[in-house]
Parts: sequence; C-alpha cells; structure tokens
Amino acid sequence: MGKYDSNVIQNPFRKASEDFGGGMVFKHDNDHNSGIIFEHHIIKDPNWSVDKIRTNDTHELLCFIGSNPENILDLGAEIKLNLGNNDEEQVIKDTTVVIIPPGLKNGPITISKFTKPFVLLRIINTKEYQDKLDAESGEENSFKMGRLLNGNEVAKHGRHYWMNTMSGPLYIDYEPGWTGTSIWAHHDEFSAGISLGYHCIVTPYDVRFSHAHPNHENLCFLSGDPDNPEELGADIKVYLGDEQEEHNVTNTPTMLSMPSGLKHCPLLVHNIKKPVVFLEVSATRLFAGKPEDV
Repeated sequence: MGKYDSNVIQNPFRKASEDFGGGMVFKHDNDHNSGIIFEHHIIKDPNWSVDKIRTNDTHELLCFIGSNPENILDLGAEIKLNLGNNDEEQVIKDTTVVIIPPGLKNGPITISKFTKPFVLLRIINTKEYQDKLDAESGEENSFKMGRLLNGNEVAKHGRHYWMNTMSGPLYIDYEPGWTGTSIWAHHDEFSAGISLGYHCIVTPYDVRFSHAHPNHENLCFLSGDPDNPEELGADIKVYLGDEQEEHNVTNTPTMLSMPSGLKHCPLLVHNIKKPVVFLEVSATRLFAGKPEDV
C-alpha cells in the first residue's frame, strides 16, 4: 500500500440523484473534504429532463458541454432552463455554464432539440465551503451576487438573468498536448469560489515540475468516448508527495484528489489511443501554485 493510494481514485463512477436521472456518472463526493462535489453526466436520452424546481442553499454550476472533446462548442442539443421567481426561460444552444447562486429558484430543465449526446457537468459547493466564501465576501462580490440572484435591472434581449449564463471563458489550443477549445476559468469568473478547466488531450501531456497549491485541486482524466466511458484510452503516470511516490494507471478513468499543500507531478498522460477529457476542478477564488524550488 502506498501513502497516497487514496488520492488516486480509479473508476469513480457513482449513482446520480433521481432528479438527474439516477444513472452512473463520474463523480466526486467531497473526497478529502475538498469543499466541492461534482458530477460528469453524459446525456444520451433525448427525453432526459429535470422536472423538479429547486432552490439551492449553496452555489452550483450547470455546465452544458459538447460531448466530442475535440469540438466541445458543438453542443448538439437545445436545452431550456427556467431561472428566478418569474420562471425566466433560458435557451441554451451552445456550450454554456449556468451560474446558480444560493437562493435562486431554478428548473425545470428540458431538451427541446437533440441531435447527439452532450455533457452535463454539475459542480456544487458544500455548505461548509459556502459559509467560508460568504464570510469572506467583499462589497463588490456581494453586489455581483445580488445581480445573479435577482437578475440584472438592465435586460438583454428581454432577459434579466443574462449574467447567469456564460460561454466559457474559452481558449483554443492553449497548452501543448491540448487540442481544440477549452473552458478555462481560474479567476473566479463564475463568482462561485471555483476554478474550472475542461480540456481535450490528444498527444502526450507532460507536466514536469513538482508543485503544490494553497487550495484543494482535483485533476480528472475521463474517456472522450460517450459510448465507452469506462475505457480511458490512455495511461497516466504521476508522482505525489515529498517522497515522489510513483503511481501508474492503465486505461482507467481516474481522479487525482489533492488537498492543499500536497505536492504533485511530474505527470504524464501517454499511450493515447483516443481523445481524453482533462477536467480540473479546484476550490478557490484564485488559482495559484508554484514549483517546489521557487
């Protein structure tokens, strides 16, 4: 047994709630008290829906993403989602992140057009983490949160909740090994205390310097094939801790769950046979890290 075996979580497929279909999803359940929960759903049923109207007590992101990791902008569906007490309808046709602050009524969610599978990535703050964010919230952030909760007084195309739907931020071919368009939000763009990256790896991806972060970070490697989610199509090698403990994963969807201060890398994703989804989710308003020798 290795010291960091519990930080390398292979095949973390768990059952989603019945409200979201009850199927098996790639899921993080606040492992190592990270402060966040997330679920990666592949929606293949054109009749899928969320019928329940919900009001959250913590921040939640609903990310609607194209299922082809090399072209995530092609959502392949039209989705309708209501927000607020007036049930203002949002129509989602492209890859979009929907920001749902605590207290905002949301739902139902329905599919009005469907041509191919799409991804729903849910990211949810725990109550403990939300309480910490609220205690640290400044006046400027409180003002923005008010607009996300109550809608903007200036309507855009008749919609007051336009600040709650974001395309991206989007970057193209941003790092060696990545291809196509990525979502990359590392500066609290969603006002949720969450850092997000959603990328596609098609050639060997190599991070050579050992480093750590002042926040919990999750690095996830998922199959880019919606019809075969349990076969990664690549191998992973990563070193963890001051001990540089080596971990090797063969062709298996995997999550690296790394608490604050845990050194990680070098990291190599190799033997790539098909596109790999590389998902980063961190509990932080501002992503930061540094090499161990700086």
